[in-house]
Amino acid sequence: MTRTPNLKERIEENRKLITKMLSGISTHKRLETLNWIPRALLEETQVLFQYPSYMPPEEFDDWLDNTSIANLAPTWKYIVKTQKNKVMDNHEIRNIHRMLTRDTTIPGGVYRQSDAYIEQLKIHAPNYQILLQRLDDIQYYLTDERIPVLTRAFNMHYDLIALQPFEDFNKRTARYCMNSFLIKHGYRPIVFNAPSDKFDYMQALRERARGNTKAYSHYMYMCMIRTQEKLIKLLKKSKSM
Repeated sequence: MTRTPNLKERIEENRKLITKMLSGISTHKRLETLNWIPRALLEETQVLFQYPSYMPPEEFDDWLDNTSIANLAPTWKYIVKTQKNKVMDNHEIRNIHRMLTRDTTIPGGVYRQSDAYIEQLKIHAPNYQILLQRLDDIQYYLTDERIPVLTRAFNMHYDLIALQPFEDFNKRTARYCMNSFLIKHGYRPIVFNAPSDKFDYMQALRERARGNTKAYSHYMYMCMIRTQEKLIKLLKKSKSM
């Protein structure tokens, strides 16, 4: 396994390279390249989507549509538009959830009113009566500049999933909140759209739930590097055209 410090160094080198490349190409090509991100996020949802085992395979597309695929692009546009606002607080988390659940049966931005058990992770979420306290803890943690940005982003991602603040769309909300925090701090988003992520993403979360922080962090670092290298490849291609 690659040592974590080496991964961090690669991420930082890639981050600087992407920033430099984005500043050296035309606006049209820059936007064309970055349009890959919402397309990749759509692929991510299709890869990670947990299709109920009791549903017939031919109903997959209809079921997936009901999980608000149409809301992904506007939510991403909102995140990009508000990236200069460095604050990631409870209001922002609720707002992202509200956008992701627009026109669905899920109450957008409304905290759950009952206890929850996360079957995929085999853990109980905190009691619903202390949700606000736990969300305040997450918000406070994100403001601690002594902690590296990536560490804060990855921990927020897991903590929101483990907290299950909403009735549904908690994992998706956690990913978009994490990516919003990343771009607010000069990074690009992480996209989990490789076929292997169908298993590896949940496995990483299970490892984190069991206390294996290193395995979880390693997976997140590798996914970030993979996304960065895809962007670099696209930027090099657009620059040569």
